[in-house]
Amino acid sequence: MATAEQPTAGWSVELDTTPGRRQAQEEFLLHHADGTDERITLHDYARVYDVPGLYEEVVQRRLECASPQTVAAALVEAAAGEGRDPAELRAFDLGAGNGVVGEELRARGVTVVAGADGIPEARDAAHRDRPGLYQHYLVGERLDVEQVTAMVGEEHLTALVAAGAVGEGHVPVDSLAQLWDAFPPGSFLALTLAGGEKDHDITDVEAMLEATSTSAHRTRTLVRRSFRHRVSMAGDDLTYLVLVATKD
Repeated sequence: MATAEQPTAGWSVELDTTPGRRQAQEEFLLHHADGTDERITLHDYARVYDVPGLYEEVVQRRLECASPQTVAAALVEAAAGEGRDPAELRAFDLGAGNGVVGEELRARGVTVVAGADGIPEARDAAHRDRPGLYQHYLVGERLDVEQVTAMVGEEHLTALVAAGAVGEGHVPVDSLAQLWDAFPPGSFLALTLAGGEKDHDITDVEAMLEATSTSAHRTRTLVRRSFRHRVSMAGDDLTYLVLVATKD
């Protein structure tokens, strides 16, 4: 175990530094103010989001997660390269959690309209921690495509953003394809994806984009590069890919 940090809001965190664990297996101890301890799996998001500030302390600060700022910056970079002002973009934040990514988008001038996540605890935490950030917040493992399509039209959405939300047991690539189909030409798709060049989540997403090459509105990749997503609890660098594309 790593040394516990000083208490934050009455609690402190001790990371389990056992080597060789996958991201979904990582755990930490939450030391409560009353002296009791609770072992939590990092991907038990329902429990993590239930404690205000816990996600930010463990994932953003201790594990130095860079996906939120990386995907937001890449989206703005790609839009600028296409001659688009970030203020024109109206975003749907897929896998929004408690709003960390949405906050990064808003800080760069993007209008954040909607968020979505698979669990209601994420929605509740977003409204608690960042009130007013999302006008709409959908909950579901597989979103209702007709509902999303209607929202895209009614709210004039032009950016679909998913930081670490596709693959790795989260949003399936076929669901992402259906959601992306709902966005009009001129829209942007901004993702961070786990793994290296040959990781199946990356190859599946790029195959999805390539499948549009003969369609009336093909998807064209604008940004594609690797970056350090975060460190593992054991101290190893975890590399992801950031990818931004536009629909012609």
